[in-house]
Amino acid sequence: MYCVKPGVFSGRFKAPPSKPMSQRYLLAAALAEGATTIRGVEWSDDFTAMYRAVQPLARLVVRGDEVAAERREPDYARAFNVMESGFTLRTAVAVYAGVPGHTAVYYTGTLRGRPVEDLLEVLKKLARVEHGPGVVLIEGRRIDGFEVEVRADVSSQYISGLMYLASMSRGAVRPLGARKSWHFVEATAEVLGRFGARIRLGEVVEVEGPLKSPGVLQVPGDYSLAAFLAVAALATGGSVEIWGPASAVDREVLEIFEKMGARVQYFENGARIGGALSRGVDVDLGNNPDLAMPVALAAAFVEDVTTIRGVEHLAYKESNRIAAVLDVLKRLGAYAEYSNGAIVVRGPPANRDVKFVSHNDHRIVLMALAASRAVGGCVDDISPVAKSWPAAPLYFKQF
Repeated sequence: MYCVKPGVFSGRFKAPPSKPMSQRYLLAAALAEGATTIRGVEWSDDFTAMYRAVQPLARLVVRGDEVAAERREPDYARAFNVMESGFTLRTAVAVYAGVPGHTAVYYTGTLRGRPVEDLLEVLKKLARVEHGPGVVLIEGRRIDGFEVEVRADVSSQYISGLMYLASMSRGAVRPLGARKSWHFVEATAEVLGRFGARIRLGEVVEVEGPLKSPGVLQVPGDYSLAAFLAVAALATGGSVEIWGPASAVDREVLEIFEKMGARVQYFENGARIGGALSRGVDVDLGNNPDLAMPVALAAAFVEDVTTIRGVEHLAYKESNRIAAVLDVLKRLGAYAEYSNGAIVVRGPPANRDVKFVSHNDHRIVLMALAASRAVGGCVDDISPVAKSWPAAPLYFKQF
């Protein structure tokens, strides 16, 4: 058990580097003409998984938190393990469908229970693909353009993977169903655009390469993770200053905290968050489900109703995040229910010295750590945070 004592939480913190953007930068760099330097990466499990995935495609040089990548002639036979990184799995299998040769992509843990079949069925129309327990085998070929359809209501990563495949030549993807987590598709488009791809995000997603290196890239801050620091401060009467530019994907969380009564002061390279949580909100996070965890936790400290809509696809994440979020909130003693795609929360928490369960999910661990700083508590297993933010537990602990 990892235990945290309650107390006022304040301080100045650097926002953790954005895992989604660093992964996207590295994959694009491995496919692009010319050398790219990516600065400010976090060596989380998921970024390490992407590093493994691109090694057969690129020359890589590491200097601390800096990675230089340059495309090379691909290995003809390649095998790597993406561990539990869903984004790496879904983008790698798509990319290697378009690389001549043979690829074995292994994956482990909770990722073995998460969906990938819909994407593989699409890729089977373009290359030879076989799927077994914990492995995808691919016989890739050069693909000079394609038009496909894929579900958009299960994982936006299906679309991102096909966009990377299209960037190697050209391609069109028609999303089917509700467009969930669409901000992450837009993030992929932003990155590919920085590498010179021509992109149209409409009824059909169209991408045309080739990719060319933009030179040097700085990874932006991940405020969907840093938001847990803000919740810990707001729930304990403290204040935090988070420095590092926020990516467009998750700056929204600070705006939601403002609506809940927090004071947010923006400055050129970060934000200062303080005040108190005093109002519930009604928000739709279907396009950005990673924000559901910090917003739900903040709502548990408000004596008002908060409704978080559009989150039904949280069931397909590292854990069933609908059930896991409700578990954290109910252990706190807050009211929490799920119905018709919405999580409804009302605080304040009634319990102290709470025993939390990680559900083997890094964002659920972060919820539990931030909550423990407010009410005191212990988490059964904090190791899942290595997936995205290995240093996080050190911030919440009072030594």
